[in-house]
Amino acid sequence: MCSYEKSRDAGVSPVVGVMLMLVVTIIIAAVVSAFAGGLGGSQQKTPQASLQIKTGWVVGDDGTISTSNYDISFEHMGGDAIMTKDTQLITYLTLPNGTVVRHVQSPTSSYNCMNLYGSVSCTRAPHVYDNQKYGFPCGNAVTGFQSSAWFGNATWMSGDIARTYQMAYTAELLGLVPDASMYPTPDNIAITAGIDVLKECISNHSQIEVKLLHVPSGKYIIDKKVNLQ
Repeated sequence: MCSYEKSRDAGVSPVVGVMLMLVVTIIIAAVVSAFAGGLGGSQQKTPQASLQIKTGWVVGDDGTISTSNYDISFEHMGGDAIMTKDTQLITYLTLPNGTVVRHVQSPTSSYNCMNLYGSVSCTRAPHVYDNQKYGFPCGNAVTGFQSSAWFGNATWMSGDIARTYQMAYTAELLGLVPDASMYPTPDNIAITAGIDVLKECISNHSQIEVKLLHVPSGKYIIDKKVNLQ
């Protein structure tokens, strides 16, 4: 009789232990699931948009091809609006010698200024050329005029085209001109040197990898490779 009672107790004890382990496992799983769900709910959604990237010499309204202005453009073909204040534009330019130049354009990057028409003209490329929507894209950051067309200020919407337009702005966006050389006083020697490298890259149809990072979500809106045409 005593041996029977001991045997029964011995059988019950492992069952209770297994049940307790199951309960603990279920509780832990529920806590982890709730925590993961909270993180997922707080993460911002990455904008879904189609952007077409083009490179080439600027063509005037009369159809004349410029030999002094070279452009990288980003045309919003459709999808969500892109608030550029939430993004970083990252480029990787492969030079003719194989060296890769990485540059990050952010909403806090230096302004790009040049001496144009007897005064200092500033922007943060790429900027949207739409005078009706944004007004003239360039201003004077030194005097406090910051156009809403500038990268970091503008919201790119379907139909918008953001451009570098000027050779110097294109060279700066690709990291060929040190940011400090553009603002507040343009360093014409550094700018000219960067433009010379850009011209060599254009002649060699160098490749650029372009990534538009949505900082809040940590994901890329675009990740493309194009060649300088």
